[in-house]
Amino acid sequence: MWERTYEGDKRRSEADRKKCLHHISASKEWNIEGVHYTWVNESFNRADLIIFLDIHYLKRIWFIIKRYVLQKAKIEKANYAPTFSIFIKMFQWNSDFEKQSKPEILHILRTSYNDKLIIVKKREEIEHFIS
Repeated sequence: MWERTYEGDKRRSEADRKKCLHHISASKEWNIEGVHYTWVNESFNRADLIIFLDIHYLKRIWFIIKRYVLQKAKIEKANYAPTFSIFIKMFQWNSDFEKQSKPEILHILRTSYNDKLIIVKKREEIEHFIS
């Protein structure tokens, strides 16, 4: 989605995104984030395994707060200026994800990719799966 440059992040064009996604998903090993599910279907098709991290809504709120504090304290790197405005938008994005995107993503994954879908809700499940 983003091209990292010295001047800051620049949003890629749709054509450039598709080209990058195709290049990545055609390689032997790769991981991608699927939150941009409306245009990453090629990667869902090519994936051997799809892991959906179904982290509880309130836990994601805690992660947003923790990330903001750590970024403002310059303990955690940020690819953007961690402004209060973005901090507030994160809560809206989290809410929108919970109410709209998450049900849509799960419907797509369960309908078309259920044979390679794993849903994990807790860190212990992730650690167990990896080991």
